[in-house]
Amino acid sequence: MPMPMSMLKTKAKAMLAMAAILCGCGQQRGGGDSYFPLTVGSSWTYAVSSEIDGRSQRDMHVISVISEHMEGGKPVAIRRSETAGNIGVEYALRSAPGAIERIAQRSDLEEQATPDEPPRTVLPLPLKAGASWRSSTTAYFILRKSEYPRELKYSQKVLMTYTVEAVEETVTVPAGTFAHCARIAGLAHLTLYTDPVAGFRKVPLVTSEWYCRGIGLVKLERTEDVSTAFFSGGSMRMELSEYTLR
Repeated sequence: MPMPMSMLKTKAKAMLAMAAILCGCGQQRGGGDSYFPLTVGSSWTYAVSSEIDGRSQRDMHVISVISEHMEGGKPVAIRRSETAGNIGVEYALRSAPGAIERIAQRSDLEEQATPDEPPRTVLPLPLKAGASWRSSTTAYFILRKSEYPRELKYSQKVLMTYTVEAVEETVTVPAGTFAHCARIAGLAHLTLYTDPVAGFRKVPLVTSEWYCRGIGLVKLERTEDVSTAFFSGGSMRMELSEYTLR
């Protein structure tokens, strides 16, 4: 029995919050020079278009900084990621020497947060062209055609290499045109037995993210391109439509 699209949508929105992370109709009160603002009360709304298993869908996704507390003498911000009608996810983030890190995550179905061990790098600091790091990822849109569970995200993880390819780009999205934006490219390869003819194949997982100084994440694209007898792929685009910075 095929997985309902409502379940696919829930999984896709969870990926939006994780993979990438997050952050005109908006009101800008402050954001300084940070590419990743963590001020409580700030929020970002994104228009999301995706294609999964050959079917298209559109949604709105909201990221907000809901609280801050001290942990080990350092401030930790809690960011909430949610789409109407779906399970929300909260992420604990901190500014550590050399990087903004994600240190834990918790969905609405969990009572306690699950620590990231080791902490996951979101952005290196300072953000410079040529900087590179690695974080784990999985296939969020690739589905098995005849096996269950159809999703791969629970069984296969790979390391994605992220590289800052530019730091002074200008990006136009529904929320407006933003200068001083960093473009970050991510690339990983997932080895799959795609079909009896092609055998094993390395499938590219490709991510592009644009973070703008004083605003945060304004655009994200993800492509998982595969179409074989055993698997179907998908893609997603996420663009900032409005925001409020405190």
